[in-house]
Amino acid sequence: MIGANTLRLLLFAVGLFLIFNGLSATISFSILVSLILFSIVAHELGHAFCARAFGYDTKRVVITPLGGYAEIDAEEFEGTEAEYYISAAGPFVNFAIAGMLIPFAFFGVEHTRYLMILNAAVAVFNLIPAYPLDGGRMLRYLLTKKFGVVDGTLISCKISHVLSFFTVTLGLYSGSLIIGFLAVITGAYIYLHCRSEEKRFEERKYK
Repeated sequence: MIGANTLRLLLFAVGLFLIFNGLSATISFSILVSLILFSIVAHELGHAFCARAFGYDTKRVVITPLGGYAEIDAEEFEGTEAEYYISAAGPFVNFAIAGMLIPFAFFGVEHTRYLMILNAAVAVFNLIPAYPLDGGRMLRYLLTKKFGVVDGTLISCKISHVLSFFTVTLGLYSGSLIIGFLAVITGAYIYLHCRSEEKRFEERKYK
């Protein structure tokens, strides 16, 4: 499902684009937005179907302004092998779609090149080893095998803090308003999520 705020934001963006750029450009923009949504939904469904294979139900798939998430109904899920493979499933689906689109993009089938690039980009972005991205969850599992789930999570959060700082710094000095804004928002998102997870596991460690 697409959250109400996300839907309002999309409609506002399309309306704004129509006012300032005309119908033709707005149609192109709407197609681009649709391709992005398809890539994100495919990614999250990859998580959901893999979770089902491990015996977990997915409560819902939600699309947000920063991407999306599959809300998996599971207890004591953190740092398990299941979390590792479920996290990997999203990027795998995007890479698979990108791979299948290569011949169509090569022969110039309309929009397939953009969809191929978008899926590859979604996969690569989510493999960044920063919690709560898929790469961060996969890293936590690898660290959990050596240090246990609590310390593994705390170490992965420390790494994520460094990456969030790097992302914000990159955004501030990118020279591009759009890229800079997205980088700062992404860095802040990673930091806030990590800090929340860090506090939760610190309580588990010291109680």
